[in-house]
Amino acid sequence: MKLYALEAQEIQPPVGQKPVHWRLLTTHPINSLEQALQVIQWSGWRWRIEQLFAVLKQDGLDIESTQLESVAAIERLLILSLGAALQILQLRIGRNDTERPASLVFSAAQQHCLSHLVERLQGRTERQKNPFPAHSLAWATWVIARLGGWSGYSSQRPPGIALLYRGLRQFYTFFQGWSTTFHPTYV
Repeated sequence: MKLYALEAQEIQPPVGQKPVHWRLLTTHPINSLEQALQVIQWSGWRWRIEQLFAVLKQDGLDIESTQLESVAAIERLLILSLGAALQILQLRIGRNDTERPASLVFSAAQQHCLSHLVERLQGRTERQKNPFPAHSLAWATWVIARLGGWSGYSSQRPPGIALLYRGLRQFYTFFQGWSTTFHPTYV
């Protein structure tokens, strides 16, 4: 079997982040820059797929523990779970993304509810406040992470899959009650 080796290093990583440095082995021919870039892109996609599986499995939704027996029921569970898993991944990926809007994950009504939650979840000092622009994906992720039990301090490890899953569950429970009680027009 013929293997090709590829080394790729990120030149300008985000502030405070270590540069990505990949050493890849592949059976795909690499004889040009375009072919090398394609393999790097595929590897990036593969990493996202692995993250999706982590959300679906024990780190998040734990669909492996289902007691459903029919293939059709398991397929329906998986389809429903993929929607939730996508939201969790979007939040995790967007936890520092101030360019993307929260509307990628949340409806206008849900963002309105998040705005009310920010007031409850922020502390009194600047270090305890949501540092992101309102209605950005990073802003929404901060709120969901706080609901999941994250302290909000930048010195703490960034929120991961399990914490965001807990926070999202908390949010949807809160949103259901909030929209029914205070804003029935959103129901």
